[in-house]
Amino acid sequence: MSVSQYDIAKAAGVSQRAVSFALNGKPNVSKEKREKIIRVAQKMGYRPSASARAMQRRSTGAIGVLVQHYTSEEAMLEGINRVLQQAGYHTIIEQYGGVLKLDANKSRLLLERVVDGLIIINADESVTDLVHTQFENLASQMVWLECAHFGTSGCVRRDETGVAKHAVEQLSEKGYDRILYIERHAGLESGRKQFPYSGGIHYSCLDRHIAAQQMAEKLGIEFNCIDSMLRLEPLTSEQLAEHLDLNRGDRVAILAYDFWVAEWANRRLLRLGLDCPRDYGLLCLDEHRQFKTANIWPELSRYTFDRLAAGQQAAQMLLSMVNEKSQIASHCVGPDLILGQTF
Repeated sequence: MSVSQYDIAKAAGVSQRAVSFALNGKPNVSKEKREKIIRVAQKMGYRPSASARAMQRRSTGAIGVLVQHYTSEEAMLEGINRVLQQAGYHTIIEQYGGVLKLDANKSRLLLERVVDGLIIINADESVTDLVHTQFENLASQMVWLECAHFGTSGCVRRDETGVAKHAVEQLSEKGYDRILYIERHAGLESGRKQFPYSGGIHYSCLDRHIAAQQMAEKLGIEFNCIDSMLRLEPLTSEQLAEHLDLNRGDRVAILAYDFWVAEWANRRLLRLGLDCPRDYGLLCLDEHRQFKTANIWPELSRYTFDRLAAGQQAAQMLLSMVNEKSQIASHCVGPDLILGQTF
């Protein structure tokens, strides 16, 4: 049960006004009475509400982070925490479903001024709309990290277009005639709203596909795209080999959407005795999100994304907004290639 200033006043035998002065550090009460009130408050376990602390300090000392799942993007969360802790802030991590209510019942994060700023991670368009509607008071103190929303300021995300174009250029320089692009969600629009705060279809799905296809056309490389169907009924080894069509006698490379697609394709083709780079090339557009790819599959040619550094950038951006009242230009993280041995 929470303890109010009225309860403290009654227990200490003083007025509620005196309790307010003592707890807020005002000089309108004697030293002896102040010490007595503080002793009683501590004994009773009194803690001021977040809104009261905000009124007193004009700062809550907390930054909110919204995520789809508590276990997602651990590296980004680590980067955010490092910067915020050094700056004297603590982090309140909430899932979309616990904060962005779809009914009339608002969460405490909305009812009270619990945080000074907000970082949103991996939000699709359905989450974007909810955040903009329900957190209007934090509009100028909000950073979008790896989200579908990307405005002129307050956003940090990977340059998916730049990464995909760079990958096609690399394959062209290596002399490949064809590219088989394998993704997870072929034919789906970026930001598709399956249902609120589900995570939806990540914006990178469409960005990588379109950029790779456009660059291939520009360089005169044949470009074909298939869906791995990993989340439904994955293609068989024979079906994948049919798409690869090695009987044509030209050089073909698989451009994989991410680590999971690359690993799946490699395992499927190994069952048929096909190996890279002997029979085909393999280049991956994103590494493992939870574990270091170098420890799992060091030979894989891949593009990295320092998610810890991205989290740090997002936190630094937000601190500038909160402490300096400045708007920082949005930032895209460029391509970083590890050549490996697979193409």
